[in-house]
Amino acid sequence: MNLFSKLKDYNNLLENILDRKTFSSSAKSLLLSMIYKIEVAYLDREKVKKKSLSKDEFLTHILEMVKNYCDHVKIVEPDSEEATLLAKHQVQAVTNHKERSILAYPTEIAMLYAISDIEPKYYFMKEDFIFKKVFQNLLVEAYKQNTMEVLKNFNGWSWDVDVSQQIDYVSNLIYQNIMIVKGEKFLQDWRMDASAKTDYLLELKRTIRKITGNDNYYVALCKVLYLVADKVNKTQIQKQLQEKEKEYLQVLAKENTKEDKELKVLKNYHSILYNTNSVLQELLNLQIYFLIYLKKKIEKTTIPEEMMEIIYQIRYYQNIEFSENCLIKNYDALKKELDYVWKLAITKACKMNVIKIISMDIETNFEFVKYALDTRMIDLEEVRLYLEFEKEDLILKIYDKEVFEKQTKIKWTGNKKDIVMRTKKITKLFY
Repeated sequence: MNLFSKLKDYNNLLENILDRKTFSSSAKSLLLSMIYKIEVAYLDREKVKKKSLSKDEFLTHILEMVKNYCDHVKIVEPDSEEATLLAKHQVQAVTNHKERSILAYPTEIAMLYAISDIEPKYYFMKEDFIFKKVFQNLLVEAYKQNTMEVLKNFNGWSWDVDVSQQIDYVSNLIYQNIMIVKGEKFLQDWRMDASAKTDYLLELKRTIRKITGNDNYYVALCKVLYLVADKVNKTQIQKQLQEKEKEYLQVLAKENTKEDKELKVLKNYHSILYNTNSVLQELLNLQIYFLIYLKKKIEKTTIPEEMMEIIYQIRYYQNIEFSENCLIKNYDALKKELDYVWKLAITKACKMNVIKIISMDIETNFEFVKYALDTRMIDLEEVRLYLEFEKEDLILKIYDKEVFEKQTKIKWTGNKKDIVMRTKKITKLFY
């Protein structure tokens, strides 16, 4: 049984760990403050970000990392030599795995980053996966970003995507794709499993293929990995791809060659080697394939609770940063595909009695429901609507319970009888 599985007083638990450490009082205070802030914020993260670890799982893991991998923690004082070092490298903290030491700015986010950086991370992949090192490095970086999110974007009262702090958009987006597909527990198991018995990459690939019927997302992912590889890794990958190209040409040279499994795989390697797209273009293609996955998943969903989970996931997904200062929902080249996914989800949710119908006019219903769901409210089940006709306009007001959030209006030229939700009355959006 996990050492901390039955203990819920994380502050006390951390204090017991710190009693055995020789940290300074400032380091201990910072760690206690970090745990407190995570406790305050985590339930909101868990609600907004479906398929997350539970609060107990998340905090237990953090405490175990402090206990097992942190022996020396030094807090950087302003204007010190160490502060200059961190500023020079544009990092919040540096760690030494061998010495099990941390040097960090005096902030809770910096400390959480350091703890996530110092822990062992395996992300086992088979040796014959050409992009192994690149993908492992990408997942490690994304894991640290994902861990800090609880303090960066949640504060116990609200959810807000902080675009002021630089992140690796490519790694974060791929990581969040995987989390939506398989959940955070899958990623945690992948990160921590040193046995090399489970092929997590194959499991991910099979899950997506089961929904979409193809490996288009996987191939697009490999193209992105090749493009973001550093010079050393890219040179090694290129040599391996060139070997695969020779095999491809040999197979093509045979008479009566059929489109068998071997040829399809070799053709994929060929497309990666001769790809002329930019990283941004391939990342865009990857997200188009991801949205196709979401479409197919919505089509296959028959359980109301699963439909509700998908709505939360789309809401979270559209607020992921695609590029600097640009969220997915604001990226022009993805708006059409994202709208289609929303329309499919909203239509099905209405048919499944998950979401209440506002209007029998499909376009009006879609636009109003989508507007209502485009919110940073923590709990979507608390979304309330207020409809009112005012001369030629139909006004829609959005409330978080009784608290007004925002409003919009459209010119109404249709039949008022098409509006099936009661007007001049605050009504829940969800059943």
